[in-house]
Amino acid sequence: MHRITIIVPTALAVLAGCQSAQYQDSQGTTLIVSLDKVNIQDFASAADAMVNSMVEAGVLSKSAHQPALLGISKVENRTDTQFDTDELVKKIRVALLKGGRAQVTQQLTLGNSKEDPLGDQANQMKRFQDGTDHQPVELPDFTLSGKILFDRASAGSTKQVAYIFQMTLIDTSNNRVVWEDEKTIVKQGQKNNIGF
Repeated sequence: MHRITIIVPTALAVLAGCQSAQYQDSQGTTLIVSLDKVNIQDFASAADAMVNSMVEAGVLSKSAHQPALLGISKVENRTDTQFDTDELVKKIRVALLKGGRAQVTQQLTLGNSKEDPLGDQANQMKRFQDGTDHQPVELPDFTLSGKILFDRASAGSTKQVAYIFQMTLIDTSNNRVVWEDEKTIVKQGQKNNIGF
């Protein structure tokens, strides 16, 4: 009987320590910070930094079209974890579109459009039916490309990972780089944690 008395309070204490899943503010400071992957707050921070830098540089306001016509080129994931780089690109696109700084063209992409493949097929079919299949493609004013790199280090039981977000904007009229920037996010600790 004495043994049961010890086990029951211990089991209740363990159950009380478990929390049910809760919604969190995606911009809040209580999100999980992982040492082994890029988190949503990392993508948000990198996208904000890139958009602010691009806007401050003023290159988009100097384009032939207003708002600037932007083509999305390749954004490479060169880390050791799998994720869709569109998590970064989409945040940049949304901010530029909402701010009236750019429009994104789907006419010029690497391969088929991931965004709207059915729309691409519909446009091709319409051009074929209209007999305008030979019409030239309208070039964007700029193309946006980038890489996501990483670096790992450790000292004793402390681990550190740096994710380096690099973006480049090229003026299609002269093929020159007119803007580029880099945002590095460094995370350090012994294990994953909650909060910044």
